[in-house]
Amino acid sequence: MIGFIIDTEFVWGFQARVAGLSRTSPSFYYPPPTTFLGALAEAIAKAEKVGEERGKEIIPKLSENLLAIGVRPVNCVPVKYEDINRVIMISKKTSKRLGRNVLFPHPGDLEASFDSPARGKTILSSLNDDPPIIRWFLVFKDNTIRLDRERLLLGEEQFWKIHRLGSKESRVSVINVLRVSELDVKSDDVVTGYSFPITMSISIVDSRGRWEYEVYVNPFDVKRYDERENPVTNYIAGRKALPFKIPILLTTLRQPVCRIKLAKGAIAYGFKNEVVMGWAG
Repeated sequence: MIGFIIDTEFVWGFQARVAGLSRTSPSFYYPPPTTFLGALAEAIAKAEKVGEERGKEIIPKLSENLLAIGVRPVNCVPVKYEDINRVIMISKKTSKRLGRNVLFPHPGDLEASFDSPARGKTILSSLNDDPPIIRWFLVFKDNTIRLDRERLLLGEEQFWKIHRLGSKESRVSVINVLRVSELDVKSDDVVTGYSFPITMSISIVDSRGRWEYEVYVNPFDVKRYDERENPVTNYIAGRKALPFKIPILLTTLRQPVCRIKLAKGAIAYGFKNEVVMGWAG
């Protein structure tokens, strides 16, 4: 097993909207786990010079190797909101102005070439004088993943190259990466400040501070990433979705924590005071 603790500093926040709702779908409190895996996959693909088509295979390989993933705020509170954005309509349909099927956007029908839906975003508002920072804790079975016949190394340098979490406007800077080779493994009652999945194997005993629920694509079960097995389609249909308990920081003087009882293969991985929930390898 090998763990990584990563601190990401945000410019303003991020945009990663809930799939399957209306055009005005809200954002999440924090970037979903699969969003972080996607950002890591992008960094690995660039470093290993893997093309765009084969690069889609990296996320399932990371998911297969993943034992635990969690996030917690270091100094910020998430504020979800929606604002109006002008977007380009890319489609082929009948133009009322031109009276025929055309490919939009079209200079002869500018009115139908654009739309202005409200789009969900999340501001990460800092509670001190530092930029907003959230911390990720990931545990993998091994420090390599196999892509066809190649073995790709998982190391600190890949995490340092992550530059966004969410849409292209969701810029981040990685300010610290810690590689942990010796992890404390616990399978009973534990206390954590990280987000964790809600399953039959993980039950809440007690909590302090504010915690919320969010439903993500299951980061431990991304088998394929193509048209036949698309995680977004599965999420919309309610398949392979996993609810998470999410910590919300209200003051830097008191971190939200949760005491959890583990059963049936659920494992807690710890390093000093950092504890994340996951599964046995």
